[in-house]
Amino acid sequence: MNGTRLGSLALAVVLLAAANCAAADQCTALNDRSVGAARITSADSVPAGVVLDVTPTSVTTNAPFCRVRFRLETAINVELWLPGANTWNHRFLGAGVGGSAGTFNYRGLGRALNRGFAAASSDTGHSIDQKDWMLDGQAAVNYAHRAVHLMTDASKAIVKGFYGAAAKRAYFMGCSGGGREALKEMQLYPQDYDGILAGAPGPNMPLLSVRHMLSALAQERSPTKLDPRDWTLVRQGAAKACGADDQAHAGVMIDPRACRFDASTLNCSSSVAPACLSAEKIALIEAIAAPAVDEHGVRLDDGLLPGVSARPGPPPTLLLELFGQGVHHDANWNPEQFIPSEDLAAVYRDFPDMRADDPNLRAFEALGHKAIVYQGWMDPSVLAQSTVAYYEKVAARAGSVRKAQEFIRLFMVPGMLHCGGGDGTDLFGGEAGSVSLDPGHDALSSLIQWVETSRAPQEIIAARMLNNEVVRTRPLCAYPLVEHYKGSGDAADAANFQCSTLAAGERR
Repeated sequence: MNGTRLGSLALAVVLLAAANCAAADQCTALNDRSVGAARITSADSVPAGVVLDVTPTSVTTNAPFCRVRFRLETAINVELWLPGANTWNHRFLGAGVGGSAGTFNYRGLGRALNRGFAAASSDTGHSIDQKDWMLDGQAAVNYAHRAVHLMTDASKAIVKGFYGAAAKRAYFMGCSGGGREALKEMQLYPQDYDGILAGAPGPNMPLLSVRHMLSALAQERSPTKLDPRDWTLVRQGAAKACGADDQAHAGVMIDPRACRFDASTLNCSSSVAPACLSAEKIALIEAIAAPAVDEHGVRLDDGLLPGVSARPGPPPTLLLELFGQGVHHDANWNPEQFIPSEDLAAVYRDFPDMRADDPNLRAFEALGHKAIVYQGWMDPSVLAQSTVAYYEKVAARAGSVRKAQEFIRLFMVPGMLHCGGGDGTDLFGGEAGSVSLDPGHDALSSLIQWVETSRAPQEIIAARMLNNEVVRTRPLCAYPLVEHYKGSGDAADAANFQCSTLAAGERR
């Protein structure tokens, strides 16, 4: 009996080794081939368990895969990771890239591969080392939307050839710049993906860029300097003023739009040091948090929500690229020359595709495709109000929130910063990951379930971890619903909360 079992085991090992060798041969056979518009530059067989040191992160894969690199046209580079046929889940996933791009979303590729997806990510048409890339107008268009679409078409063709069958479903996920790419896919290329997961998408990226430029310049010009501790005091002060410092809220405002907070209450004349701020710091905080205005005093946005901090430091690289190279065609542009109304108008005119705020998603809806959007309320990079406003425009175009929810749902995340982090529960399958892959706790799994079984997500349970332990769970509710404590039971357990409406002016 034991001999039979050992013989069967040995045969299985031999067959597996043979299959792995065949897969490796199939992979390396892709080298220097062209598949449609894609020119494959390398294809390497990678065994399971290898730690890939891919700047700025490292990725450990739990299954062998074929790592394919290919180029589209002259500048768009793509990485496509193909799991073995025995571990492929017959799905394709596109992983978006944030910031200025110029590299690949390796973390997203690794997560997708470990779940059985064939997955691809693009550098959007330029290298992160290329400092003057936006001087090229075509590079800007590729970055805005074109590279992701071309990557998707080419990757699907390679997937079909590699496995001998097309992917049954296609999904896309990304946050920040990757979230904006997700919106552009819905708006311009609705046929590309059956399901889209978009985080902190920044629908009107040029307008957000103006706010961040004004905020950065205000901090640069001021003799008063703000540090993270100052903004922490503001966040804590807002939470206290809005009744969110009790056990049920744990210092997290459920919907900061319902909050009213005056930063002057933190003045050291009325508060005790070190939990106070100088009059000069309060004045700078109030100036930054106020609605942004252009050089004529015209209001551009609604300002920061109570407790939200500003991005620290000088203007980020992407802003210098957008306004310096894109608008002024100068790689050495001085941001002190920034003129809000003129520079914003120039971006709108010359780079209209940088906007991803078209609310017309009827083609996406007509195909039966689905989308989940998520956004942190405390996000300092993408103002939460901008994502909410875009969703409400989509709903108005669809006829109502109820109609929009048939194909797109928004989940606001109390306390979360940009794509993750903060005081809230940020582990739900977005950019920060999840503690469970079941649909009730993982946004991508929930999206797959919605696409493939028509079961729409009502809530997603999010977790907060400290020292590798889950310390709190909360339900994320499909907007406009919000979480409410039932009034009894452990306030760290999502089971004691429910999704319901928030009355106007209610402090939650």
